[in-house]
Amino acid sequence: MFWIKFTLMSAILLVVLLLGVEFSTLHTEPVAVNYLLGITTQPLSLVVVSAFAAGALVTAMIGAFVVLPLRWQVAHLRQMLSSKDQEINLLARRVGRDAR
Repeated sequence: MFWIKFTLMSAILLVVLLLGVEFSTLHTEPVAVNYLLGITTQPLSLVVVSAFAAGALVTAMIGAFVVLPLRWQVAHLRQMLSSKDQEINLLARRVGRDAR
């Protein structure tokens, strides 16, 4: 199963890379970019790739600071549930022995 996922992700990454190279070769005309500190002209492909990278960085930050702590909390709660289930089973066996 791992190899299927790895192959699929590699194929998708390769297609995205090829599309990115094709896009960057076709769109080299300069565009004006207004920053907070001024205006600069950059190739359109560089602006689009920079915006994509910034979006990926923001997504990674959200994942690191929001999603990961929630996953850790879920894992901790599942571990607590498992220990409580074991305790309930132990108590049920004790009660069963006392009832005989």
